[in-house]
Order: sequence, then structure tokens, then C-alpha cells
Amino acid sequence: MATATAALELISSANLRPTEHQLLKHFIEGAVDSDLAAQYLLSRINQSAQHDIETCLRNFKQDWRDLVTRATTFDPIPKRLDSLVRLRDGPNCFMTKGQQGDSVVASESAYILPPSMFRNLESVREGRLFSVLEAFLSPFHISRLWALLLNQTDDDQASLQNLWLLSPSIHKAFRAGHVEVRLKSELKSELLHRKIPESEVDETTETFEYVLRRLYPEEASGLDFGNRTKFEGSLWFFNISTSDAKALSLPSPFLFRVHHRFATALHLFSIEDKIARGWPRPQKDFLGPRARQVFYRMWLYVPIWARMRCYSLLVRIGRWLYGPSTASWVQRVPFGLVVKDCVRGYKNEPNALRLVEKYTSIPAPRVIDVGEYKDAKYLVMTRLPGQTLEDVFHLMTYAERDRFADDLGAYAAQLRRIPNTTPYLFCDTLGGPIIDHRMPDGGGGPFNNESDFNNHLTSHLKCTSAEFFPDQALRLDHRSYFTHSDFHWTNLLVENGRLSGIVDWECAGYLPEYWEFTKAIWTTLGSAEMGGLYRRALGNYYEPELEVERKLWRYTPFGV
Repeated sequence: MATATAALELISSANLRPTEHQLLKHFIEGAVDSDLAAQYLLSRINQSAQHDIETCLRNFKQDWRDLVTRATTFDPIPKRLDSLVRLRDGPNCFMTKGQQGDSVVASESAYILPPSMFRNLESVREGRLFSVLEAFLSPFHISRLWALLLNQTDDDQASLQNLWLLSPSIHKAFRAGHVEVRLKSELKSELLHRKIPESEVDETTETFEYVLRRLYPEEASGLDFGNRTKFEGSLWFFNISTSDAKALSLPSPFLFRVHHRFATALHLFSIEDKIARGWPRPQKDFLGPRARQVFYRMWLYVPIWARMRCYSLLVRIGRWLYGPSTASWVQRVPFGLVVKDCVRGYKNEPNALRLVEKYTSIPAPRVIDVGEYKDAKYLVMTRLPGQTLEDVFHLMTYAERDRFADDLGAYAAQLRRIPNTTPYLFCDTLGGPIIDHRMPDGGGGPFNNESDFNNHLTSHLKCTSAEFFPDQALRLDHRSYFTHSDFHWTNLLVENGRLSGIVDWECAGYLPEYWEFTKAIWTTLGSAEMGGLYRRALGNYYEPELEVERKLWRYTPFGV
């Protein structure tokens, strides 16, 4: 693996865009033999000494793109083979065979790998595409691939190993590399960081257990199976079988495995194309900010009972116009507003937003109205522009990520200047109990000293903080600062690559000075990239506190 390590280090050191780094690393890490792929890449760089590293890598990337995009070809399927596929996989599709649904869509036969993908590779670009394929799959796998694909012209059973029946939406996503099919046993082993040798997979069996998986990020949407069952979530487990493996052979797990290796690259290239199109244009505000403010103020003269009924109606209209939000208690509605049913923090969040508006220039929602209707507690706010960082982080350049982190750090510094006028050291913005899903019981307090705060963090373990950390003296002199307490990337908005808003202030309050940093790291679930962003934004001043927190996370619900 030394050669692979050297190639990966060279790629990491090159001045490339994030997606380019991922694509080139996948060529090494996703190859059958990582060292063989690395040797090829390094040899190409050495043969192009007249160019800089970045030019060499981008030239190779273009060949890599030309090769993998051949997998998107739609090859026509002879009628006799189409009939055999439908006999084996019908009536709905490969993944819902024998399952009932509301109705049936017109399924279509599809190749796992289009046979034309590998034609004339030796003569294209002076044979470079074939060399790339050989380095990625290894000569042994290519010989096996050739044996399967070349036999398909004369052998229907060999052809059936490369065919399956799909709904149009799944077929399109599979061909584009947005979904992949894996053997259940292989995927499970991969998630457990164990590898099953391909030689141990029995491909003569009459039943296989598979998993259909969406590739992340930019997960494909609008996917339906042949019986109109919607593909929801990231995984779909299914079994396939044949009554006679000799007469109606099943799709080859080997070919699915080859497609899996290409799918990640295809998906990343589609993301690269999206980045090349640029950020979407900001939506125009035809009413204008001043007119909106006048409208919002006049609206408050309407009786509160009427306003609350209108909000209930607007929530339903918003779901119809914009679709349901990821969080069911938050809904975008017309007139540039968002309505939140405050399950928690009904009084704290509006107060936090008013403090932010008064003391900072942070782009946060502005409170329009608060009230109750039936079982709902409505907080009506202005809607901020942008998409969540979760949705667009992979589209951002390194420079945009750095600028985003710097802006976040500047806003966090502004928060610290908001005065604490409550009688407590650690509390919510009104002097009440802290709301925080990181803490036992979802919050606690208020607290007059840090010792009580620390003891609450271990209260679910039936011991004090001193008893939990007998060999470590915990600091008890941290300053209390206004803290957002949930810089999760779904609460940070991005527009044109810049930080455009911070939302979800229900956990805001006055907490120990390290809490903003350690809580942000807690939300990353181990992501090195997001951890690096938060460290740039919030600094490395609280690493000792982070180590203490990490020990507690093992015993805290939802911890990592």
C-alpha cells in the first residue's frame, strides 16, 4: 500500500478543487488493486514532466471522465432478451418481484453495464482509456469482464447475467451513477470495515440478497419501483431468485460490483458539472424589505385569534406550495415567512432572536408574531435566503469554506457581546432552564455555578462530575457567554458560497465559554472536514474541554 499512500498524498497536496480531490482519490481507493492504480497515475505524472502536477492530474481526470461516462450509454436490447428478462423479473421490476402495489408502471429492461462501453477502447486516445480501465479494474477483472460481455452476442444465458428489469426512474438513476446495487453481505462487511474476498461469493446460487443504495451527497429523488412503491430513505433491501438458474440465469454480482466502482465517479462528475454551472441566482424580493416591514406591522393590528387561524391555514398552504420541510414542526409559508410550532423553547427562542437583532448584525430570522392556536405554539419569523450548509457544503470551494468559517467565527464573537441580565450564570435567555439535546433529559438548570452545571452533565450516570473524572480536576472558572448552542450544518444557510443566515435558536442561552465549540464538534459525527471548519471558525482554545466532553458523549443519548 506504500505506492497508494504516496499517490494519495500527492493528490492531497495538489492545488485542486474539493471534488477533484475526491474523484482522483476514488480512482486509487475504489480500484480493485489500489497500488496498481497508483502506479499508473504516478507513471503518467512522471511521463509529463513538462507540466505541473495539477495539469497532469486534470489531464488524467479528463480520461477518467471519458471512461466512466461510457457507463451511461443506453444500448438497445433485442426483443428476445427483453422477453426473457420479463419472464424472469416480472411483472413489476427486478426489486419488487411478487410484491403488490397501488398500480404498475411500464418497466424496462436494462443492461447493468452497456456492452458498447468497452468497445474500441484500445484505439481511443492512443489506448489511454484502456490503460485507465486496466489500472482501475486490474487485468484479471478485465479478462473476466470480457468473457462475460463478449459471450453475450451468441449466448442468451450470458446476456441475462447483464440484464434486469427496472422502473424508468430507477433505471435512469442507476445509469447515471446516482444509485448502486450491492450484495447485502458485501455492504455489511464494508460498513464493519471487513472485506469479503470476491472468490467467496457463490454466483451460482438461485437466490441473492441485495441492497439498493442512493449515493450521497445530492441524493436522487423521485424514485419509484415498478409497482409504484416509492424509494424512501437511503437503502432498499430485496431478494431476487430464479426458478431455474440454468435456463434463466440471474444478474451477475460481479457486474454489479464493477458498476459500483464506476458509480461513485459518475456521481462525483455530475456534482462537478453542477458546480461548473455556478450558484443559483438569488430570488428577487418583488415586494422589497421596507414594504414587507410595513405589511408585517400592519398585520399585527389584526386580532390575535384571527392571526393564529391564518397561520394554521398558511402552514397547510405552505406544504402544498413548497412541500413539507425536513423538520415537521417548521414550515415555509407565503409572504416570506416561516412558521414554527415550538415544541420546546416557546418563549426562549423569540427572546433570543430579539436579543440577536438588538445587539448584533447576525443574519438571523426576525420575529413577526408569537401565539397559540389549539395545541400549536406558533413562532412566526422572516425567512432567510440560502440553502443549508448540509445541502451545499460539497459544492463549495476551499476558499468559500474558509470564508464561511471566518464569517461564522465573527458572528460567534458578536454573540459573546450580548449581556447576561439574568440572575444566573448558566441558563436560557430568560433565566430559565437550558434547552439542549446534548444534555441529560434534554436540558437542565438554571445554574448559579459551574460545579452544578458539570454535575448535571453526569447526573444520568448517578454520580458527580468529580466522581466520573476522579483523576482530572475540571475547571470551574469558565466565563458565561451568550451561545447559539446548535451550529449544526442544517442550521447554517449559504447563498452564493457565503454564510447567509443562522437559524434554530431554541437552544440559545448563557453557557460556559467552551460550549459553542464542543457542541459544534458534537454535531459533526466525526466528520474531519466539518471539524476543521468549526476549528477555524471558533478556534482551538478548548481542546482540553473537548476531551472531557468526548468521554461524556459515550454515555449521552445521541452522542458519538
